[in-house]
Amino acid sequence: MSSSMLRWLAKRAALVGLATSVSCIALGVIAASPGSDLGDLRSVLGELRMGGLVIYFRHGATDRTGTGDEAADLAMCETQRNLSAEGRVQAVRIGKSFKALRIPVGTITTSPFCRTKDTAKLAFGRLTVSNDLYFAIGTSALDTKRFAESLRAMLSTLPASATNSVIVSHSANLREATGFWPKREGMAYVFRPLPGGRFEAIAMIPPEEWSEVAGLETTKAR
Repeated sequence: MSSSMLRWLAKRAALVGLATSVSCIALGVIAASPGSDLGDLRSVLGELRMGGLVIYFRHGATDRTGTGDEAADLAMCETQRNLSAEGRVQAVRIGKSFKALRIPVGTITTSPFCRTKDTAKLAFGRLTVSNDLYFAIGTSALDTKRFAESLRAMLSTLPASATNSVIVSHSANLREATGFWPKREGMAYVFRPLPGGRFEAIAMIPPEEWSEVAGLETTKAR
């Protein structure tokens, strides 16, 4: 690919990102722009322990040397990009950290892809699949819009009393819905639902931070 084409693609991506951010803010669905400073786990731990927040995870680390998603069959994990050994360890340690930190969890909703379901299962032992969290890359404009609207509704829905809702999905879905782009696999964003179908982002948490704050030993998979 030529350097001029790369520059054009970079410029286009930046413009799309800006348009997404402006659109989200104009709709009144997010109170913090993607460029705003967000808190860390320690800054929101007290609120997480009380419940009332929505935690959005990008799935754990994946094995990018094997099968991709181009011909994915949702009923067959071997046709998809799946969690790596490191990603499985990540998920287990996140679940242990939630228990150690006394963070209550209510509903756990995932995309239909195996890497999101496995992340939730290893971390929390249960899940409910939503097709509205389907990987929003390569989907039609109509479906992408529908997925974004559905996710915004999830982020603005107050969890059951004294619990937090967990969503495990993909980077593109959060970008389309809010303008935030969780580039690292296993990254989490914490949202506070607000009245009137709105919400605000209050924290961004890397996957290793859960264990660090919980005081658990952190070891990478071998």
